[in-house]
Amino acid sequence: MSFYVCVLRFCEQTLGSLLLEKGHLQMVTSDSTQETEKFRFVVDHPVLFKMPELHADDEKRILDGLYFLKDEFEGVYTLSTGRLIKEVDNCTHAIFVRFPSDKVLVDYYNSPPLLHIASEMGPFNHGEYTVDYSAYVDNNEKSIYRIGKEFYYGVEHLVFLKVKDGVSHEVVEDLIESIYQLAIQMDSMVVQITGGANNYIRNKVFSHAFVAHILSVELLEHFYKHPAYVKLWEEKIDPITSWALSVDYVPYHPSISS
Repeated sequence: MSFYVCVLRFCEQTLGSLLLEKGHLQMVTSDSTQETEKFRFVVDHPVLFKMPELHADDEKRILDGLYFLKDEFEGVYTLSTGRLIKEVDNCTHAIFVRFPSDKVLVDYYNSPPLLHIASEMGPFNHGEYTVDYSAYVDNNEKSIYRIGKEFYYGVEHLVFLKVKDGVSHEVVEDLIESIYQLAIQMDSMVVQITGGANNYIRNKVFSHAFVAHILSVELLEHFYKHPAYVKLWEEKIDPITSWALSVDYVPYHPSISS
């Protein structure tokens, strides 16, 4: 059964307290008790689909259906979808969706628009990998809704990770913090990056994931070879994971796609 047709349970969110402890959240309080948060918490939802037999006409119909979920479901902050630049583990397509809360994500899973496109995908979809994680972004519209040509074009870089049993919570926290630091270390090519622990309960294959948006296809090779990214894999990811999937796709747009 597809991940779309299920009832989710979510574990208690821990990212907020973690970030407060590490000093990532800065709160400014005025005399009138008005509070301005530097960061906004969101729920990110990347999914990899296995649809190797999907041909041109059916692919356009399904990608159109996935793309327009952002208009048909009111709670979506932002959404992108597309065909992977290179197939990995039989995965051929992906979607990335952002929500304001776990509750809205649950509503999305059970919404008629999603169930409809899931039925359209049914004959072609031979499985998927799903990660739902709590994340934080800069508290402005551009970052929250991923507005602007930087997000409209470029490349979505998705990494799904399976952390080995027995790895300490502190080591995993350090990995997540290092992932967020990439946006600073690679600011000439990375627009935004988020990551976190997988809250998806049913068929949870991967324990963590992160998603980075890269400015252009031309920068993709430089991204992979950047010392900060190489170091992340060599020192933080490879030693503590038993499985990792790394994929890329160019966001699909019906108006410019054949």
